[in-house]
Parts: sequence; structure tokens; C-alpha cells
Amino acid sequence: MEAGPRSDAGEARNLLLMSRAKEFEEVLNAAEVWKQRCLLGAGSLFTDQALWTRKNFDELYKLYVDNPDESEGKFLEKLKRQLDPGSPDAKCLWAEMAWVYQLTQGPESLKPATKRDRIARIWGWSGRVLPESHELLSDSVLGAGRVRTGVGWNTDAWLGYVFFVDAMRNWFSQRENERQQLLREPWKLMSWLDATEYAAKRMFRHALLFLLFPDDFEPTVSTKDKVSIVNGLRPRHDFDTSNAGAIDRALREIRKGLEEEHPGFSFYSSPIKERWKGGTPNPTPAPKPGSSPKPTYTADDVHKDVFVPRDDFDRFLKSIQSRKNLILQGPPGTGKTFVARRIARRLIKSEDSSRIEMVQFHQSYAYEDFVQGYRPTDNGGFELKDGVFHRFSQLARKSKAPHVFLIDEINRGNLSRIFGELLMLIEADKRSDEYAIALTYSDRLFHVPANVYILGMMNTADRSLAVVDYALRRRFAFETLKPAFATDYGREQFKRNLEAKGATPGLIARISDRIGQLNKKISNDKELGEGFQIGHSYFVPSDDDKPSDDWYRHIVDTQIAPLLREYWFDSPKDVETEVAKLYD
Repeated sequence: MEAGPRSDAGEARNLLLMSRAKEFEEVLNAAEVWKQRCLLGAGSLFTDQALWTRKNFDELYKLYVDNPDESEGKFLEKLKRQLDPGSPDAKCLWAEMAWVYQLTQGPESLKPATKRDRIARIWGWSGRVLPESHELLSDSVLGAGRVRTGVGWNTDAWLGYVFFVDAMRNWFSQRENERQQLLREPWKLMSWLDATEYAAKRMFRHALLFLLFPDDFEPTVSTKDKVSIVNGLRPRHDFDTSNAGAIDRALREIRKGLEEEHPGFSFYSSPIKERWKGGTPNPTPAPKPGSSPKPTYTADDVHKDVFVPRDDFDRFLKSIQSRKNLILQGPPGTGKTFVARRIARRLIKSEDSSRIEMVQFHQSYAYEDFVQGYRPTDNGGFELKDGVFHRFSQLARKSKAPHVFLIDEINRGNLSRIFGELLMLIEADKRSDEYAIALTYSDRLFHVPANVYILGMMNTADRSLAVVDYALRRRFAFETLKPAFATDYGREQFKRNLEAKGATPGLIARISDRIGQLNKKISNDKELGEGFQIGHSYFVPSDDDKPSDDWYRHIVDTQIAPLLREYWFDSPKDVETEVAKLYD
């Protein structure tokens, strides 16, 4: 993926990726491409055409901002009506805007396939063919977002795009040297952006600033959380918290103050999270010299908001402790990543994220990424570099404490090609230097430390995936997560969770009953089965969501209905019948 000329912001970004935003690397690399090709080059993400221009944004402004569709209906249906009179260029431009709008969203909020389908659908209105094999449309890019946006992001979308169109229209009204200057100065860009007509209270405003200046702005789109962090960690500030710019500057100063003690920290992980949740700082005391740090992650912490019965969770824990390698499998929306992280925290008995690493496999992932391989250098040559698992193993070797390596979508990659000789080395009884062997690209002996645990996640409903190869299957324990609606314990925990978020008893019963009935139909379908059921996570509200009938219908419209159309692609009438039942 070409990122264009290196800039000062790009240099700062490289430093950032070495610390707190390593998990955003794919997203930020893709954002750099957008910046160079579109914001500076006035070109296009997917073609050689000039799409990002003042002329095209003037057209979108007239079609969309000046012509709001306030009728009932789904966003994309109304958008199509608004864009129908427009030129092919305008429609293609909107598809590329959708790519940017969705870029930071994590797969828990919007799956890569759904992002790609939306982009392709909008692009298709132009009558042109979208190059769907384009790298920027790959799962490795579209699935790399890490922000859980919540339903509020989607319900705010129509206003978010008003802001986006207007901001870009103003952007391309400036001279090229003025645009270049703004992209070198984060706070000047923020002030310019906040001065545009529709910026106030727009969630996408936060995402844009993070994409362009990730070392100065936080990867959160929640104004509420930003204010809570500042109030909790700097309670005696003297500025107006309704001033978005002042909040962002305060967050930057707070981060600078905490970085030395907690390098690479997240505001959403312990011990920082506890200091601002509720608005009262609660510093974690340092251990006394010579004493061992007290474990901060207990059995009670593990089970908070987890819809898995304790006996099942304890079995998962024993499985990975005995086999060293575990795969959590289950239908979409059963909280596999969430539960995997809880297992990891319980294994290390701490919130210390330095002992947990996570990657996502995809079709392009290779041995060279995972273990070791030759990589190009700036001077045109190649050098041998260790992959992410090799580096993690070397880190784990420095202590006896447990380290956990998480692999999302483990069955999306070519497993034999990715693991190579590690297929033998990861076995529980081969974790010693007695079994060390030379790797493909090196004569140095290597073995997987005994304190490294591998925890993979697998979606049982992804029909595009091959069956997990037997050589890998026999080296892992397998445990299955089921929708919360399937057990009494799960239903009770689901009920408590929604009650705490303000959902009415009627809405909770409606979700449990309707999805429970739908899952029975899916389970009894010979072409589908239990592995294709609908999980509870679709209906677990984020902190910014307020559970309501509209919230429920929006989830059905944007997440459940598209999934059912994939399941029963050859029976559209059955799909509409089942969707109608969910609305009743």
C-alpha cells in the first residue's frame, strides 16, 4: 500500500505506532493513503480519477445538505433517492466517504464484509464497477478498526455526513499550500474544523482528528467519555467542558503526564480506567520495595458482564492451562473476543496489557508476518525481521509470568503457511529448549516458551472459510460459546445488563423471545445449524446507547437483516418474513 510522500505528521505517527497505537497501525496506514491521495492530491482512493474536488463536493452539498430527506425509511434508501439525480463521480465520491466514515469502527460494531458491501452498493449507483480486490477494501484494512462506536454512531450518521460534506467543501475551497499547512499543525486543523458550520457534537469530528493526528487526539468518538476522563483525572480544571478543543488539549496533557509511569496506556484499561470512571481519581499505589504486586484481576472481575456460566468459564480456563492452546468458536455476536480477553486477564491475573498481544488473521497474512522473514529497507535492500509472535515469545522468555497471544479470526488465514514449523513447537509437551529447531530463515534455534498461551477465536458462521486443518485442530482445545438466549444463566445476565442500561422489561423480553425463536429456526435449518445462530452481543448497548424500540429496530435493520440475507440468499421471501417477526 503506497502512503505517498513522508510528512512531519507521518514521522510522529511512526513514533506513536511504537507505543500506544500499535493496534491501529493498519487503520493509520490506510488513513495516510487517504490523506495523500485525496486531501492533498484531490484524487481517489480506488481509481485514478479526480473525485475529491470542490466541484464534486458542491454537487453533494446541493443533493444532500440542501435537500434533506425527512421521510421514514432506512438511511441508504433515502440516500439513494437524494443522490439519484447526481453524476457518477458524486456517487463514487460518496462511496469513498463511506470508507473513511467506517474506517475506525471495530468489527464488533461493523464487520468488514458489511463495510465492503455498503461501499460497493453506493459505488454501484454510479453504474461503474468497483475494484473490490483493491487492498483498501481488504479485511486487513476494513477489519482493523478498534473503536466500538455503538448504535449512536449509526443513528448520527445522516448528520455526520452533513458535517463531512460541508467540511470537505470548505477544505477544497482553500489553496493547496493552505491545506498542506493545516495538515502539519494539529491544533490549527482542529480549530479550522471546529469552525465549520456542522462540527458541533458530531462524533465523526473526533474520528477525523484521530485519523489525521493520532499522536495528539484520542481514538474515541464519545464526547461523554472525553469529558469524564478530564473531569476524573483533572478535576480542578478551569475551562468549559463544552469546548471540544479545550477537552482535546487537556487529554493530550493528561496523556503526557501519565506516559512515563504507564507507557502505551489506554484510558479504557486499568489502572487508568478506574481513575476516571465515575469522575473521581483513584490512583493505584505502587508496591513496596521488595514486595510482589498484588494481582488486580480476580475471579469476580472476570465474570462481570460475561454471559457465560461460571462452570463453563472455569472449564475454558482449565482447557487452556492444560493444553496451552485454545480456540473459542461460536456464532457471530457471542462475545468471543470479549470472553477471550477475560480469559487472558484471568491467566495473567492482572490488567497489565504488555503481557497480552492480539493479531487478526486474514488471507494475506503470512509466516513472514507471524514468525520471521525478510523485509525491504529504505535503501532498497532486505533485512531479516522477527514477526509478531517471535517478538512476543522473546518478551515472554524474560520472565516466568504467563503471557497470552490472542488470534482473532484464526481460521481466515492459511494456517499451515502462517505457522510453519511452529505447528510442532506450540504443542504443550514441546515447550522447552530440548525441542528447539532452526527456523526457515535463520540458523538460530527457537522454541516456544512454556509461559506463552495461544488463544484463537473462530466464527462458525463464516461460509467463506475452509475447515481448520487437522494438524492444527489436534494441537488446540476447542470450546464453544453459545448465545446468551440459549441458557437460563445467560438470559438472566442479559436481562440484568439491559436493565442497568435503562431498557424496559418489555423490550428485554421482546429481544430474548424474538431472537430465541429465530435461533431455533436457524438451528433446525439443514443448510445452517447451531453455528449460525444470532448472538447476544448485537443487543448489548455501549455506554453511549440508550436501549429503546428505535435502538432495537436500528440493530435489526443494519445488522441482523443483512446477516439473514446472507444466510438465506436464495430465499428472499423467507428473510423478509423472519425480519417482520422481529419487528412485531
